[in-house]
Amino acid sequence: MQIYQPKDGYCYNSDTLFLHHFAMPFLKKRYALLEVGAGCGVLGMLCARDLSLNLTMIEKNPKMAELCAHNLRINRICAELICADFLTFDFIKSKTNIFDVILSNPPFYHNGVIKSQNSDIFSARYAENLPFFDFVKKVNSLLKPEGEFIFCYDAKAIFSLFSTLYTFKIPPICVRFVHPKVEKSATLVLCRARKNSKSQCEIQPPLFTHLSKQKGQHFTQEVQAIYHHANTWSIKC
Repeated sequence: MQIYQPKDGYCYNSDTLFLHHFAMPFLKKRYALLEVGAGCGVLGMLCARDLSLNLTMIEKNPKMAELCAHNLRINRICAELICADFLTFDFIKSKTNIFDVILSNPPFYHNGVIKSQNSDIFSARYAENLPFFDFVKKVNSLLKPEGEFIFCYDAKAIFSLFSTLYTFKIPPICVRFVHPKVEKSATLVLCRARKNSKSQCEIQPPLFTHLSKQKGQHFTQEVQAIYHHANTWSIKC
């Protein structure tokens, strides 16, 4: 899959590919799926490539939305693309207003991190541009009664994530932590939450990205398999 990305803007990374791998077993044919913060479109397109979905994508940055539209065309993926702010866009007046699944790799860098001076990168990375509480509140209004919210986030924010999800009665039902190495703390959490669920939460085995005793970029077999399956080819433009 060819993915055009900006030379000087935000580019997708391994988090997106890990989220795609995590989410796919939970998706079903013909699901109405909304991707929030589509960027160049790689996450939603991978899901639609692997399974026939009714895909809607929303991206507020016009430059990224233009790239996303181009990537949809060249990869022959059918989707409705909306260029708007997710928090303010009125889905009720649009033709798609209720979803089986909302999928997102949202901005989650916290305020203590040195901020990029590039406005496009700043918008895509930092949580203040999509506060998680406001995000989940809007997600709750758009999901079907047993719809699911599947996303990734900074693992260190797990307490506030779960607190917010329970506040809006979209409790987590499956999580997986991503570690750079066996001896390192988790840096990312992959989470599946279901509206009105009373199920207990499954904790999947951790995903380790690199081999512990190797120097350089020696990925684990599972990560290599994830990259191989995604089979993306990035082109900077």
